[in-house]
Amino acid sequence: MSAEVFVSYSSQDFEEVHRIVEQLRGAGVSVWMDDGGIEAATLWSEAIVEAINDSKVLIMMVSSHSTDSPNVVKEVMLSSESGKVILPVYLEEAEIPSRLKYQLTGIQHLEVFSLSESGLIEELLRGLSINGVTVPGIKTTNIAASTKLPSHRRKKNRRSNLLFPLAASCALGLLIGWFFSGASSKPQDSAPMTVVINASINLPNNAPLADTSVMWGGVSVPHLAVASNGSFFVYAAKNGTSTILYKRSLGLETVEPISGTEGGFAPFLSPDNQWVAFIAENKLKKVSMNGGSPQILAEATNSMGGTWADNGIIFFTIREGGVINSISEKGGESKLVEVKSHLQAEGHPGALWPHALPGGRQLLVTSQNNPQKRYSIHLLDVETGVSRQLVFDGGCAHYLDSGHIVYGRKSDLYSTGFNLGSLELVGDEQLVQEGVRSAGRYAGQFTVARENGTLVYLPGEFGGAGQLTWVDRNGNEESLGFKERVFGTFNLSPKGDKLLAQVWEPTASVWMFDLETKLESVVEQSPSNGFKGFPRWHTDGEGFTFSSTSGELYELFSRRLAKPNHSKLIEGSPDTMKIEGSWSPDGKRYVYNHFSEKTKWDLSIFDKETGRHEGLMVSEKTEWGPRISPDGKWVTFTMDKTGGTYEVFVISIDGGMPQQVSLDNGVESVWMADGTELIYRERQKLVGRKLESSSPLSFGPPGVIYEGDFLTIPGHSYDVSPDGDRFLVLKEVHPQGESLELNIITQWSSKFANTAAIRVKN
Repeated sequence: MSAEVFVSYSSQDFEEVHRIVEQLRGAGVSVWMDDGGIEAATLWSEAIVEAINDSKVLIMMVSSHSTDSPNVVKEVMLSSESGKVILPVYLEEAEIPSRLKYQLTGIQHLEVFSLSESGLIEELLRGLSINGVTVPGIKTTNIAASTKLPSHRRKKNRRSNLLFPLAASCALGLLIGWFFSGASSKPQDSAPMTVVINASINLPNNAPLADTSVMWGGVSVPHLAVASNGSFFVYAAKNGTSTILYKRSLGLETVEPISGTEGGFAPFLSPDNQWVAFIAENKLKKVSMNGGSPQILAEATNSMGGTWADNGIIFFTIREGGVINSISEKGGESKLVEVKSHLQAEGHPGALWPHALPGGRQLLVTSQNNPQKRYSIHLLDVETGVSRQLVFDGGCAHYLDSGHIVYGRKSDLYSTGFNLGSLELVGDEQLVQEGVRSAGRYAGQFTVARENGTLVYLPGEFGGAGQLTWVDRNGNEESLGFKERVFGTFNLSPKGDKLLAQVWEPTASVWMFDLETKLESVVEQSPSNGFKGFPRWHTDGEGFTFSSTSGELYELFSRRLAKPNHSKLIEGSPDTMKIEGSWSPDGKRYVYNHFSEKTKWDLSIFDKETGRHEGLMVSEKTEWGPRISPDGKWVTFTMDKTGGTYEVFVISIDGGMPQQVSLDNGVESVWMADGTELIYRERQKLVGRKLESSSPLSFGPPGVIYEGDFLTIPGHSYDVSPDGDRFLVLKEVHPQGESLELNIITQWSSKFANTAAIRVKN
């Protein structure tokens, strides 16, 4: 009986492989597996050859046993020669022998030993579906798979299909100069000619593409904007410890700085390509591409960027994408865009990377408006405030006039048809470009020309994966030795021997890492439609609290390590979100962060003995990240000031007036275990202030105790060892580095636009 998936494995791995196959079959996938064991076969059977020929994907279960198996090698080679997609699944870390390196080198793969069982199956189902296998409930089609290309040949074939694979910027300028001038003057009755140019563009050594080291808070944002006709692009360059905007015409070899854009980032162009808007000094500005002084349009505190609609309205974010405002391109008063969703909270990213659709009424935004809190693409109606999800697990979407949208997922770009009339997706998702740099929140370093689909991008990897690393006050670094993962916030145990962390694999769950034995385990697994995260140890180190979603509710739960079941600590409601908190030393009071429509983000105290809740900091400002001092008298937290910048404050646990501690946009404060020092983050620096007096409260001068690149994540991005000598951070596995080369593909969307256009018509 034929099946869409053929599994190649060694009989010595039978039990583990059979368990995985049964779960795939349980999900409705058609799988062929020799249950008797390939190694035991006495002949290279005709049935096996037929099964491979009938399949769409061969899964190779990689282990030291299978790489030594002659029959497994035969199956992989036969699949490669037949043009089948090969999907390696590593059962263990294994060396690939030379006879299999051609078939397996460079292929994206899954690792059983680094994923939870549910995470493995979800990723495997996604990978199979993308490569054309029927998976009930998932509809995706990979362009490469649809043409029967083997996965190990995709990159090679993609390059060979381009008409002009160039590397020299000079040749690029000549060709593109011709394309934008001479090509338009050819006789009108000539057949249209699609010229595809694939080339690299060198940036000046003193003006690389900006990275997180020069951004407020260490955040990553898109820094590229291309003209709608693809004739030029603008980028934010790293300029010492700041930024500046540059323009590069595709028909020229040089870039030129745009006067008055010092400190500018996240550029976006007007529909007529005559103006560029950008963020600088917590303000939204615009400047003419023909020169002149920049104009300030509006306050834009902690903005992540914006979009310019063709009806003359500019939409821009504030508060890290938690709020979106609108303003006329001519200036005036900015207006709040209301977002009607029980899951959307101000300060909780729901309007990242906005992109206006034609007409300006709808925006494509990157939002966490789903129970999994996964960054996804939403369609936002700016008049009604209604936001609905279009694409799960993706971001940084662009609309093209050919009738489709392009968006990122980790380091890959995907496209799907989109009907402007019905505002619905049409057809299946397609993988259209690999190797595009992106970072946390799917901040993709790419831009696409709306009219002709010219793509400009920074090649690279997904920068959201981190390595748990110790750093100290002398600048020394030491990896903990655990596998790189996409982490959320984390918390060291009181003894410093264990770590609780939020890990995305693929949905957010709570993991525990034993720093002594190096063992790791999932202690709270989230369902596929839920979220569990923001873990915090109890003061005795025998249990922890965590945040969890259930339908419309965001609630806080408590769990003892010795017991498998958790209990509800603080109940949620449809109009309130409970996120995370901190226990007092005696374990009687819990200060937690919550959101409501009326007062936004606030701090309250839960008394465990009485069951009462009392407000600690309830105001129109945003308060978050509470931590109680070791003596139980003080609570430190982050709050926005007038003007929107964040700073660290301390308040008595019994209430009163908060006292500011940080001086330069400080966030994420943590007490030393002995209470003698308060630590907080300022961009990529950890700063300490010694406690000089507790009554009245006073601190010594601030001093930098560590400075270096590390990932910033929602919640706290670091923690302090019990002795205060070391700090646990996430070192970026794939840093952006000095980005001096961009890639360009003119007419890029011609590879898939015709398909999209047909789907829209249907």
